[in-house]
Amino acid sequence: MIRRSPLVLALLVTAACGTPVENASQELIEQVRLGDPLAQQTYAENLELLESAEALPIWIDALENDDNDQVKQWAAQIIGNIGDAAALPALTAAMSDSRGVRDAAVAAIRQFDDATAAGVFAQTLSEGTRDAQVAALSQLSRLETGADLAVGAIAVTAASSDELIARTSMDTLSDIANEEACAAIAAVATNAGLTAEMRAYAISTLGRIQNDASAAQIDAVVAALQDADDDTAADLIAQARSLR
Repeated sequence: MIRRSPLVLALLVTAACGTPVENASQELIEQVRLGDPLAQQTYAENLELLESAEALPIWIDALENDDNDQVKQWAAQIIGNIGDAAALPALTAAMSDSRGVRDAAVAAIRQFDDATAAGVFAQTLSEGTRDAQVAALSQLSRLETGADLAVGAIAVTAASSDELIARTSMDTLSDIANEEACAAIAAVATNAGLTAEMRAYAISTLGRIQNDASAAQIDAVVAALQDADDDTAADLIAQARSLR
């Protein structure tokens, strides 16, 4: 005869009082939390319940409030499979969580259409942690469409005092390579408030793009710098002219 502790019995009675969705979700959450290998089987057997609209608030709550990274990762994965835009704020916030949770959140966001994903990643640039910003920039570079919608947000981070963020932003703009993106890079090159290194990187980035929009912006940079009154202008003009 199997004897169960009063606590276990209490949990079983409480679970039995819930809806089928609540019971299945709680069972999976507890298995994931304990590292139980049966979690995958529970998931497969209850897939319709676990990925239902009724279950979405449970998974959003788990992603936002659970203290276990594995539970959060499972929650993000299931939210992505459900595909309801109501969960996007939770996924956006999760990008500033630990690396595993951030990766799961990114994978979930990528299950939405590119325009929606671009909007989330653009929002992350203004609200997320440094690691979240880098991840968002990387993902924007990989979108087949929609990244142009985020150029305004990327232009802001391209002028960051954080060298990693600034360089990654300019690299992302170079991947987008439309007129607005090239103009944003040129704005860095002509910004006297930024370091000479970042301004030079902006010019070299324009040179790597090699399209009509970048060529026009190189000429615009030269023209703007000729009227500039800063010590680095001469060197930057020489660099820009060498790319013509």
